[in-house]
Amino acid sequence: MADPLLGRNLGGKFTLESVLGTGAMGAVYRARHVTLDATFAVKVMHEDIATDATFAERFHREARAASRLDHINVIRVVDFGMEPDGILYIVMEYVEGYDLFQVVRRDWPLSEARMVDLLAQALSGVAAAHDMGVVHRDLKPENIMVATRVGDDGVKREVV
Repeated sequence: MADPLLGRNLGGKFTLESVLGTGAMGAVYRARHVTLDATFAVKVMHEDIATDATFAERFHREARAASRLDHINVIRVVDFGMEPDGILYIVMEYVEGYDLFQVVRRDWPLSEARMVDLLAQALSGVAAAHDMGVVHRDLKPENIMVATRVGDDGVKREVV
């Protein structure tokens, strides 16, 4: 059965194109910003969670706080909202890569140096969030993205 949200536009800006993953809180979609023609990740909360007024208020408060985070190892929150029909969503930068669970499963065993590097980057991002009072309530390998970037020196590196 096709996902009923595919093709839907949220906030008048983001068209949901494909499902990237699902979890206990909701589903994450690859989305296209209609005027910028840019790709974003949009997390849509499950309906039963989104309709809880206490959750919705906490979600908005945490999304505002997360949007102020500016750290190389933290995915940036760029927008959030609630649709008239109650759909609650958060828009994040899109990272082309794999989650840490996939990396470990694919490349096991990882060298000590690689494990330390990846975890140090992840913990650096978590520390920056905690310094701003933001607590990630579902920190696990599936929620840590690993991408390959080319540094200013021309060397490819894994970035969390």
